[in-house]
Amino acid sequence: MGCSQSTRIEPEALTPEDSRTIRETWKLVGKEAYGEFGTRLMLRIFQKHPDIKALWQTHRATNNAPTTTMNNDDDGQPKSENRWKMDLRNHGSKFFISIEELITHIDNPEDLFRHLEQIGARHKTYGVKNEHIQAIVDGFNHTMEFGLKDKWTDNRQKAFGRLINIIVARINRSIDGKTDDK
Repeated sequence: MGCSQSTRIEPEALTPEDSRTIRETWKLVGKEAYGEFGTRLMLRIFQKHPDIKALWQTHRATNNAPTTTMNNDDDGQPKSENRWKMDLRNHGSKFFISIEELITHIDNPEDLFRHLEQIGARHKTYGVKNEHIQAIVDGFNHTMEFGLKDKWTDNRQKAFGRLINIIVARINRSIDGKTDDK
Protein backbone atom coordinates (compact mmCIF):
# COMPACT_ATOMS: atom_id res chain seq x y z
CA MET A 1 0.00 0.00 0.00
CA GLY A 2 1.65 3.23 -1.13
CA CYS A 3 1.36 6.48 0.67
CA SER A 4 -0.29 9.39 -0.97
CA GLN A 5 2.11 12.21 -1.55
CA SER A 6 0.70 15.65 -2.18
CA THR A 7 2.17 17.47 -5.09
CA ARG A 8 3.03 21.10 -4.80
CA ILE A 9 1.62 23.25 -7.54
CA GLU A 10 3.92 26.11 -8.48
CA PRO A 11 3.20 28.88 -10.91
CA GLU A 12 4.85 28.47 -14.25
CA ALA A 13 8.56 29.08 -14.25
CA LEU A 14 10.19 32.08 -15.81
CA THR A 15 11.82 31.54 -19.16
CA PRO A 16 15.19 33.10 -20.02
CA GLU A 17 13.25 35.50 -22.26
CA ASP A 18 11.02 36.47 -19.31
CA SER A 19 14.10 37.19 -17.20
CA ARG A 20 15.59 39.36 -19.93
CA THR A 21 12.32 41.23 -20.45
CA ILE A 22 11.86 41.80 -16.71
CA ARG A 23 15.38 43.19 -16.31
CA GLU A 24 15.03 45.37 -19.39
CA THR A 25 11.68 46.71 -18.20
CA TRP A 26 12.97 47.40 -14.71
CA LYS A 27 15.68 49.62 -16.16
CA LEU A 28 12.90 51.74 -17.67
CA VAL A 29 11.47 52.35 -14.20
CA GLY A 30 14.76 53.66 -12.84
CA LYS A 31 15.59 54.10 -9.17
CA GLU A 32 14.74 57.78 -9.28
CA ALA A 33 11.10 56.83 -9.90
CA TYR A 34 10.77 54.51 -6.88
CA GLY A 35 9.35 57.26 -4.67
CA GLU A 36 6.84 58.43 -7.24
CA PHE A 37 5.84 54.92 -8.29
CA GLY A 38 5.77 53.78 -4.67
CA THR A 39 3.47 56.61 -3.62
CA ARG A 40 1.12 55.86 -6.52
CA LEU A 41 1.14 52.16 -5.60
CA MET A 42 0.28 52.81 -1.96
CA LEU A 43 -2.46 55.33 -2.78
CA ARG A 44 -4.01 52.91 -5.28
CA ILE A 45 -3.99 50.10 -2.74
CA PHE A 46 -5.58 52.29 -0.07
CA GLN A 47 -8.16 53.63 -2.52
CA LYS A 48 -9.28 50.16 -3.57
CA HIS A 49 -8.78 48.44 -0.20
CA PRO A 50 -9.30 50.80 2.76
CA ASP A 51 -8.91 47.89 5.18
CA ILE A 52 -5.25 47.70 4.18
CA LYS A 53 -4.84 51.40 4.92
CA ALA A 54 -6.17 50.83 8.43
CA LEU A 55 -3.82 47.87 8.89
CA TRP A 56 -0.86 49.90 7.64
CA GLN A 57 -1.70 52.92 9.81
CA THR A 58 -2.19 50.74 12.90
CA HIS A 59 1.24 49.22 12.40
CA ARG A 60 2.77 52.68 11.92
CA ALA A 61 1.03 54.06 15.01
CA THR A 62 2.26 51.26 17.24
CA ASN A 63 5.84 51.41 15.96
CA ASN A 64 6.41 55.17 15.64
CA ALA A 65 6.50 57.95 18.14
CA PRO A 66 3.46 60.22 18.06
CA THR A 67 3.58 62.38 14.96
CA THR A 68 0.82 64.90 15.59
CA THR A 69 2.03 68.29 16.72
CA MET A 70 0.50 71.72 16.97
CA ASN A 71 3.18 73.24 14.74
CA ASN A 72 2.90 73.43 11.00
CA ASP A 73 5.63 72.69 8.51
CA ASP A 74 6.71 75.24 5.94
CA ASP A 75 3.94 74.23 3.55
CA GLY A 76 1.26 74.97 6.14
CA GLN A 77 0.17 71.35 6.62
CA PRO A 78 0.25 69.74 10.05
CA LYS A 79 3.38 67.71 10.69
CA SER A 80 1.32 64.55 11.07
CA GLU A 81 0.01 64.92 7.50
CA ASN A 82 3.52 65.45 6.15
CA ARG A 83 4.77 62.52 8.20
CA TRP A 84 2.04 60.32 6.72
CA LYS A 85 2.98 61.37 3.18
CA MET A 86 6.65 60.75 3.90
CA ASP A 87 5.89 57.32 5.41
CA LEU A 88 3.73 56.49 2.40
CA ARG A 89 6.47 57.45 -0.05
CA ASN A 90 9.14 55.63 1.96
CA HIS A 91 7.11 52.44 2.20
CA GLY A 92 6.26 52.55 -1.49
CA SER A 93 9.94 53.08 -2.29
CA LYS A 94 10.83 50.08 -0.12
CA PHE A 95 8.37 48.01 -2.14
CA PHE A 96 10.13 48.93 -5.38
CA ILE A 97 13.54 48.34 -3.82
CA SER A 98 12.30 44.87 -2.80
CA ILE A 99 11.12 44.16 -6.33
CA GLU A 100 14.54 45.22 -7.62
CA GLU A 101 16.18 42.86 -5.12
CA LEU A 102 13.91 40.01 -6.19
CA ILE A 103 14.73 40.67 -9.84
CA THR A 104 18.42 40.20 -9.06
CA HIS A 105 17.54 36.65 -7.94
CA ILE A 106 15.18 35.58 -10.73
CA ASP A 107 17.76 33.22 -12.19
CA ASN A 108 18.33 31.55 -8.82
CA PRO A 109 14.99 30.19 -7.57
CA GLU A 110 16.38 29.07 -4.19
CA ASP A 111 17.52 32.61 -3.35
CA LEU A 112 14.34 34.09 -4.76
CA PHE A 113 12.15 31.75 -2.71
CA ARG A 114 14.18 32.40 0.46
CA HIS A 115 13.70 36.17 0.05
CA LEU A 116 9.98 35.73 -0.58
CA GLU A 117 9.62 33.50 2.48
CA GLN A 118 11.27 36.19 4.61
CA ILE A 119 9.02 38.90 3.18
CA GLY A 120 5.93 36.79 3.83
CA ALA A 121 6.96 35.91 7.38
CA ARG A 122 7.69 39.56 8.21
CA HIS A 123 4.39 40.76 6.77
CA LYS A 124 2.45 38.03 8.55
CA THR A 125 3.54 39.63 11.84
CA TYR A 126 1.84 42.85 10.67
CA GLY A 127 -1.46 41.04 10.12
CA VAL A 128 -1.18 40.85 6.33
CA LYS A 129 -3.44 38.23 4.77
CA ASN A 130 -3.40 36.49 1.40
CA GLU A 131 -6.09 38.77 -0.03
CA HIS A 132 -3.93 41.78 0.81
CA ILE A 133 -1.17 40.42 -1.40
CA GLN A 134 -3.55 40.32 -4.37
CA ALA A 135 -4.46 43.96 -3.71
CA ILE A 136 -0.78 44.83 -3.94
CA VAL A 137 -0.56 43.02 -7.28
CA ASP A 138 -3.46 45.07 -8.62
CA GLY A 139 -1.80 48.27 -7.40
CA PHE A 140 1.52 47.26 -8.93
CA ASN A 141 -0.03 46.56 -12.33
CA HIS A 142 -1.86 49.90 -12.24
CA THR A 143 1.32 51.73 -11.27
CA MET A 144 3.44 50.11 -13.98
CA GLU A 145 0.83 50.82 -16.62
CA PHE A 146 0.52 54.44 -15.51
CA GLY A 147 4.25 55.00 -15.14
CA LEU A 148 5.51 53.25 -18.26
CA LYS A 149 2.54 54.14 -20.46
CA ASP A 150 3.01 52.68 -23.96
CA LYS A 151 6.23 50.96 -22.87
CA TRP A 152 4.13 48.63 -20.67
CA THR A 153 3.58 46.23 -23.57
CA ASP A 154 1.72 42.92 -23.58
CA ASN A 155 5.04 41.07 -23.61
CA ARG A 156 6.27 42.99 -20.57
CA GLN A 157 2.97 42.52 -18.75
CA LYS A 158 3.08 38.77 -19.37
CA ALA A 159 6.69 38.40 -18.20
CA PHE A 160 6.01 40.42 -15.05
CA GLY A 161 2.75 38.53 -14.61
CA ARG A 162 4.66 35.26 -14.36
CA LEU A 163 7.10 36.78 -11.86
CA ILE A 164 4.24 38.26 -9.84
CA ASN A 165 2.50 34.85 -9.78
CA ILE A 166 5.64 33.35 -8.25
CA ILE A 167 5.91 36.21 -5.75
CA VAL A 168 2.26 35.90 -4.71
CA ALA A 169 2.38 32.11 -4.41
CA ARG A 170 5.53 32.13 -2.29
CA ILE A 171 4.52 35.01 -0.04
CA ASN A 172 1.09 33.47 0.50
CA ARG A 173 2.71 30.13 1.38
CA SER A 174 4.82 31.92 3.97
CA ILE A 175 1.83 33.83 5.36
CA ASP A 176 0.03 30.49 5.66
CA GLY A 177 3.02 29.08 7.55
CA LYS A 178 4.02 26.75 4.73
CA THR A 179 7.67 26.68 3.83
CA ASP A 180 9.72 24.24 1.81
CA ASP A 181 10.48 22.53 5.12
CA LYS A 182 6.79 21.90 5.86
